Amino acid sequence: MNGEMWRQLRSSNLFLWSIVFVGCVGSRVLSTIYYIEDLDSLRFALSMVDYDVAKLQPHFPAYPVFCFVAKLLYLVIRRYALAFSLLGGLSTFFIIFFTLKIAKIEITTILGKFAILVIFFIPLLWLMSNRYMPDIMGVACLLASLYFTTAQDENDKNTLFSHCIIGFFLAGILLGIRLSYLPLLVPALLMKLKHSNRLRFMVAGTVGILIWLIPLLWITGWNTLVTAVQTQSHGHFSDFGGTVSTNPELWVRFTKNFESIFADGFGLYWLGRHPITACTTIILITIVVVANWQTVRKWFKKKQSRDNSLFLNPIFLGCVLYLVWIFLAQNVIHKSRHVLPLLPFLALGIALSCHRMTTLQGTATAINRKQRKIGWGLVVIFFLCYSYVTLHTVVQHTKPTAIAQIHKYLHDKQSEQDKKLHIVSVPLIKYYLVSQGVKANYIPIKSEADLAKLDELETGIVAIGSALPDRVPKSEKTFYHNPYVNRMWSELSLYEY
Repeated sequence: MNGEMWRQLRSSNLFLWSIVFVGCVGSRVLSTIYYIEDLDSLRFALSMVDYDVAKLQPHFPAYPVFCFVAKLLYLVIRRYALAFSLLGGLSTFFIIFFTLKIAKIEITTILGKFAILVIFFIPLLWLMSNRYMPDIMGVACLLASLYFTTAQDENDKNTLFSHCIIGFFLAGILLGIRLSYLPLLVPALLMKLKHSNRLRFMVAGTVGILIWLIPLLWITGWNTLVTAVQTQSHGHFSDFGGTVSTNPELWVRFTKNFESIFADGFGLYWLGRHPITACTTIILITIVVVANWQTVRKWFKKKQSRDNSLFLNPIFLGCVLYLVWIFLAQNVIHKSRHVLPLLPFLALGIALSCHRMTTLQGTATAINRKQRKIGWGLVVIFFLCYSYVTLHTVVQHTKPTAIAQIHKYLHDKQSEQDKKLHIVSVPLIKYYLVSQGVKANYIPIKSEADLAKLDELETGIVAIGSALPDRVPKSEKTFYHNPYVNRMWSELSLYEY
């Protein structure tokens, strides 16, 4: 192959997309985690062995499409950890693919390559692609549905119609992957329902739902499924779901939402984080401000000619609606993953700012050439810091979380002694340990009245989370993990009596 042919191949879409595909799948497989990091992951791991909604394996809304695809991969490769990572890698590729398609950015352009790098290294996106959860697959399906639903091709009405059919069908499929992402799709779907073919679009969406709903009813049963719906819905909104009704501190919810995007999502600085995250933050803010300063000034000056089409864009409206939805009705205080669908769109803004910094404006003067070099230098430093933070966080993710460390410690302790342990903990920790084979006499604590059960016990007591009143522990151990890897139980203490 001569040099010219090689250059043509390297610049082709297929070649570049092949590299992105291998990079997404390969990187996620290499960063596979081989432990159960939290309670939600445990439920999906158990569903690979025994899919049972009544046993909360997984919990409602049952995620049948995700579990079906993950189970197929598991049956082929016989390693559920690898199956989840492989599915995460494939989903990451489609997130990048459809984000660029929605923004109409060609992969061969500098802007396209910047967008790919920003999305590829989003820390939360990478971490979730290795977790035993459906969120990444849900984002991929959401973006695919958005792309087909909002596609514009006035020169070919048949293509536009078929795209909308696919978009509505994928919207139905999405409900079987990640139901809570639906609000982001609602404006786009409603705008298309004004079309004369609205009935066909609705049929396509209904077919997408029935494909997974009928098998789910067959496996679970109508009465069992209805009970699960009622129990989990009531619990989510009124008890354990972390909604505004159970956690009404609006300022806390706002700051945690922002932290989820800023620190968890893009790995930027927050109080207590490593100094390199501050470096990434300062450089990124500099890039965004400098790159967009003139554009913002012109927008404010030309009051009569402002383009307000953005505020009527179905994707923009969907993002706003989704942000309101998670603020009010999701557990944004303890779980950062709810912001995932917003990150690809914000990543486009970062990529566009980087592109503007590296583009020579005006005449090719010495000053402009110098500015362009400075711009390139800032962008390169940003990507070096940004990717380092992500890779460091991903490496930390491969090491057990605090609760996983406690599981290993108790499992080893159980093997070393014949005496049965008495484990005192909240019910959720009990469920985590029991499901992974830690045999003990469990004393779940729901209120102070439950502590009376300990009066007859003198030794062999292990308390997880909080020390027991009026007792001096023989030993105390504290287990940690980085809360920006997983907010759930990032610090847990264990007391032995």
